[in-house]
Amino acid sequence: MATKKTAKKTASKNSSSKTTAKKTTPKRTTAKTTVKPTTPVAAIETEKQKPSTQTQTVKLRKSYVILIIVIVLLGAILYYFRGLFVAAVVNGQPISRLEVVQQAEKQSGKQTLDTLVRDALIEQEAKKENITVSDQEVNTQITTLQNNLKKQGQTLDQVLAAQGMSEDDLRNLIRLDQLVQKMVAKNVKVKDQEVNDYIAKNKDSLPNTDDATLKKQVKAQLLQQKTNEAVQTWLANLQQKANIVYFVQY
Repeated sequence: MATKKTAKKTASKNSSSKTTAKKTTPKRTTAKTTVKPTTPVAAIETEKQKPSTQTQTVKLRKSYVILIIVIVLLGAILYYFRGLFVAAVVNGQPISRLEVVQQAEKQSGKQTLDTLVRDALIEQEAKKENITVSDQEVNTQITTLQNNLKKQGQTLDQVLAAQGMSEDDLRNLIRLDQLVQKMVAKNVKVKDQEVNDYIAKNKDSLPNTDDATLKKQVKAQLLQQKTNEAVQTWLANLQQKANIVYFVQY
């Protein structure tokens, strides 16, 4: 009988232990739900959100490489176009083009500006009057000049180099001169009486040649003189009528 009672008590205790275990199990489950998931998928997502140190290093290296390339290219460009900034280097000391420009402006700035203003006025007036000069007309003048220089033992290139001019500069000067001749010289006339009067007053200083040649030379000289005077007057009138605003005073 004692044995049966002991067995019942043991069974009762085991039952109580199972009941207690069942009661405490939800508490453990509740405790687990408060822990963050550590599944492989969650871990991967977390790693994706964190930029790797290796990726950052690669990006920094690329940035440095790009920066170095840009610096090298800029240096090459500056060296290639160094003449735009530096006019000369004297024993390692650079002379900038800005200094040259400033000195040139001091010496002949006013003359240069006046020339540019004059050229602009000529161009504008020629456009108004619909007057042009063809390339053929310019080429004819250049050919004549080359022939005259050849007779003197010179070449056009030598003269241009001595004047610090290029052929394009010469062509532009000839074109402007031709425009002026067409607009102004057409109204300039020299009468025969003017030629005779000039010869009579300057007989002693004129070359000894036949009358026809002498009259032709004198007429050409007087025509050029009167043309120059007419051009100066014409330009002065243009400049007086024009709206010119100067921002630099020399």
